[in-house]
Amino acid sequence: MPPIENDTGKNDLKSQIQLLIDSNQVMVFSKSYCPYCVTVKDLFKELKLEFNAVELDLIEDGTNFQDMLLEMTGQKSVPNVFINKTHVGGCDKTLQAHKDGSLQQLLCAETEAYDYDLIVIGGGSGGLACSKEAAALGKKAIVLDYVVPTPKGTTWGLGGTCVNVGCIPKKLMHQTAMLGTAIQDARKFGWEIDEKGEASEQQRPRRSRRGDIGPVCRVKHNWDTMKEAVSNYIGSLNWGYRVALRDKNVNYVNAYAEFIEPHKVKVKWEEPPCCGSL
Repeated sequence: MPPIENDTGKNDLKSQIQLLIDSNQVMVFSKSYCPYCVTVKDLFKELKLEFNAVELDLIEDGTNFQDMLLEMTGQKSVPNVFINKTHVGGCDKTLQAHKDGSLQQLLCAETEAYDYDLIVIGGGSGGLACSKEAAALGKKAIVLDYVVPTPKGTTWGLGGTCVNVGCIPKKLMHQTAMLGTAIQDARKFGWEIDEKGEASEQQRPRRSRRGDIGPVCRVKHNWDTMKEAVSNYIGSLNWGYRVALRDKNVNYVNAYAEFIEPHKVKVKWEEPPCCGSL
């Protein structure tokens, strides 16, 4: 994946990384082939500690993750270990912390404070409105929204089913059909339309009680043009929702999430083994 150049992309990536750090007592940014990473993960397994490992070599934007970790911690090498939101460091520092007892102190640190006042799973109209209202009342809110791709790989942005594949595209296509009919009816109300050539059988009007309503203008509809116009309109809505969340200081992360405890949410961006609880 190419480097992220714009501030919005960098902020989104930083939010993803910070959410992983905040959501896991032990967080390891690793590479599957790195022997130092294996050593650290084996230590945690030996200590019977549950940890979350993101294998940077197995995810599409692993290089961008590593660059952002460098910006956040000053460390680019792996493993990059966090315990209870505290940056421990690499393999040597983690082993040293285990040896001198500071690792255990970090593991026993008080962690009852919540990361957010409100976590919303789903970026539909209800979730967006709820999160923005909470932020307006001074609460720290986050929206987690992810669309599982269809068998054809189709996915979409913020706004939920209605905006992306339901009411809005349906109404836009309905309006498209009405525009075609309106062109035929416009002449009755003074619109002068250049009518060239003979109309096809499909374009000819049915006879009414008053007889033929007159010649029909030649109208051709381009389905691909309509699809592009509908997609562009919905894309503008998706972007507008993201901007609105940012303006209201609501954190947004494009990630799959599920509740695993009453006050704990598990978040992942890739299917295992790229990212998951171990």
